[in-house]
Amino acid sequence: MNRIIITMLLAVLAQAATAQTLPLKEIAPQPKCVHLDRTGLHFPGSREAQDRFYGLLDSLIYGNGRNVRIWHVGGSHVQAGHFSYRMQENLTRMADSLQGERGFIFPYRIAKTNSDKSFRTSFTGEWKSAMAASTHKDLNPRFGIMGIAAQTADSLATVGVGLGISPDTLWRFDRFRVMGYASSPDAYPFLVSGTDTLSFRPDTLTQSYLFDLPSVTDTVTIGFHIPEGEDFTLTGTQPLNGSRGIDYYCSGVNGARLTTWLEQCPDLPRDLQIVKPDLAIFAVGINDSACKAADFKPEVFKENYRRLIRLIREQSPDCAFIFITNNDSYRYISRGMTYNHNGPTVQKAMFELAKEYGAAVWDVFDIMGGKDSVIKWRDAGLVKKDRLHFTTEGYILLGDLLYNAIIEDYNLQHE
Repeated sequence: MNRIIITMLLAVLAQAATAQTLPLKEIAPQPKCVHLDRTGLHFPGSREAQDRFYGLLDSLIYGNGRNVRIWHVGGSHVQAGHFSYRMQENLTRMADSLQGERGFIFPYRIAKTNSDKSFRTSFTGEWKSAMAASTHKDLNPRFGIMGIAAQTADSLATVGVGLGISPDTLWRFDRFRVMGYASSPDAYPFLVSGTDTLSFRPDTLTQSYLFDLPSVTDTVTIGFHIPEGEDFTLTGTQPLNGSRGIDYYCSGVNGARLTTWLEQCPDLPRDLQIVKPDLAIFAVGINDSACKAADFKPEVFKENYRRLIRLIREQSPDCAFIFITNNDSYRYISRGMTYNHNGPTVQKAMFELAKEYGAAVWDVFDIMGGKDSVIKWRDAGLVKKDRLHFTTEGYILLGDLLYNAIIEDYNLQHE
């Protein structure tokens, strides 16, 4: 027994001795409205969970540890893809021989909504679509972890997925998951890859459809066997490659609130079994607070976050959390836009939650400069004219700054 303990201690010491600082993303000179001196992580309480997450990174990068899994959840800031994909790119390239899984993909074009530009999708046939944060007369699907769904009764319908956007793409795959459900066992998806037509094997744990490809590829087409009178509802896809690295999963739906994920996505708890996150990045709050100051209830907001955390901990008891505060913003009203006064209230609630759960806070509200700073960010070309959403350049900057905040904190713990 003593020999085993000594061996384990030597392995830990060897790993610690091997660990080095990780590279930061170089940040170009920014306008004065970007407060680069305020971009670090804040820990109002314990940091034990975050340090445990860094231990998993050490094991992955310097040892033979398993893949590290991150779930980034939010609303339109996440659906746009620029912020989340920038994070994924940075994390994938921070060390040699890291790749990991690409995460979830949905053909947003079916729903006629904005899409992540880091992949391409296409579709044929007749479809109905719905998003969890919106009301739809024609379709009331059972949403899962992506919060969006598309249904077809067309036996000729197809969906194409392609990840080869750039010549140096990392995201080739040799397995593929189709997420969704059929009106009966007689309706099901099949896969076309090159000249091969592939049948699925069921994943009974998540009730999804898994396909093994004959070779590595970056493009597939999903077809559907749908008898007359039946239909199939697609809720997501997942390309898989089995590569070591950081698996980065994103769930973002325009207009999503905490209640969107908690009450309108009944398959979220089941689908979290696919992710089992080691770190959850919370970017939910901008839509929860899009109301008059008197109508925003911080205790209700915090209790909804507690419910979401409980769901995550059912799958990942040791998961670490990072809360991203709301950006300074305007909100929609019937005749245009008006200032959202709830930014500081959400900021305070997130710091209180972080203290309660031993989590980190990344304070975008402070990085922007606090109240009325969104005007300066808009004038600098980092926020759109609506004074709510960021421009592509703004989202990419956020992705670089959050990555640096995590890596700077990691490096400090390894000095």
